[in-house]
Amino acid sequence: MIKLENVTKVYKTGTRALNGISLYINQGEFVYIIGATGSGKSTLIKILNGEEAASKGKVNVAGTDLTKLRTGRIPYFRRNVGVVYQDFCLLPKKTVFENVAFALEVVSEKTIYIRKRVREVLKLVDLEEKAKSFPNEISGGQKQRVAIGRAIANKPKVLIADEPTGNLDPEKSEEIIALLERINREEGTTILMVTHDKELVEKHKKRTILLQDGYIVADLMEGGYVSHD
Repeated sequence: MIKLENVTKVYKTGTRALNGISLYINQGEFVYIIGATGSGKSTLIKILNGEEAASKGKVNVAGTDLTKLRTGRIPYFRRNVGVVYQDFCLLPKKTVFENVAFALEVVSEKTIYIRKRVREVLKLVDLEEKAKSFPNEISGGQKQRVAIGRAIANKPKVLIADEPTGNLDPEKSEEIIALLERINREEGTTILMVTHDKELVEKHKKRTILLQDGYIVADLMEGGYVSHD
């Protein structure tokens, strides 16, 4: 599903964000990506969703060779990769239903399919009763659920969750991890979750990859938190 071979990323400033990393993630895996600020997590995410290109090495995501992907094909590739951020990024003047539907409208899906799929998604993220609510009328945890729903509306093969619990209290964080696990289980979506939440990682043990100074310094197949303070 995701295959990186000797990937290096050097920015124009000379900063080396990734240093020859190799990574293999199978379809249906749920993987934590952890590491201190500046370890390369953000760059890795940007390379995986086609926002940045690797300076060297090979990158294959969901069957697409990103090192050969033309710029004009990136929007089509991104239908296979959903991304969720900690700040929700919802459209304030659209309802919960409309926010999720927007992801399908931009790829010109038919209206009858959009309505059907949005109802499926809202049921999955447990927001059926909030369909007509606007973002300012729901809680932070519910906003994150909307963001996740929008990210999976197109049934992406990969979902990247970048600090999805960063703005939430422990109880809401538990709800979000449970939701991601449900999506992983029921939709078969491969999930990469970037997080600093030590307690969450320790409680919900999964494969955990630790980045440090652009290198993968630990890859724990059975999960568990690795200290990187």
